[in-house]
Amino acid sequence: MSDDVALALLRLLAVEDGQSSARVAKRLGIGQSELQRLLTALGEDPRYDGLALVEQRRDGERTLLWLSERGRALCRTA
Repeated sequence: MSDDVALALLRLLAVEDGQSSARVAKRLGIGQSELQRLLTALGEDPRYDGLALVEQRRDGERTLLWLSERGRALCRTA
C-alpha cells in the first residue's frame, strides 16, 4: 500500500463522503483486498492501531466510507 493511495482516498472522501467501498476501489484503481488493508490502517479498529481517519458504515449490503471527525480535521489543515 502506498502513501499516495492513502492520500487519494482521503481526498476522494473529502470531496464526496459516503461512497461505497466498491466505487472507491474502482475510482482509485485498486482491488477490494488492497482497499481493505488501507481501511485497516486508516480505520478505527483498536486491534490494529488504526489512525481513525475513515469510518465504515453498513447500508444494507453495501459498505459506505466516511471521513471521521479526525479525518475531516486533517483534510482541512492539509
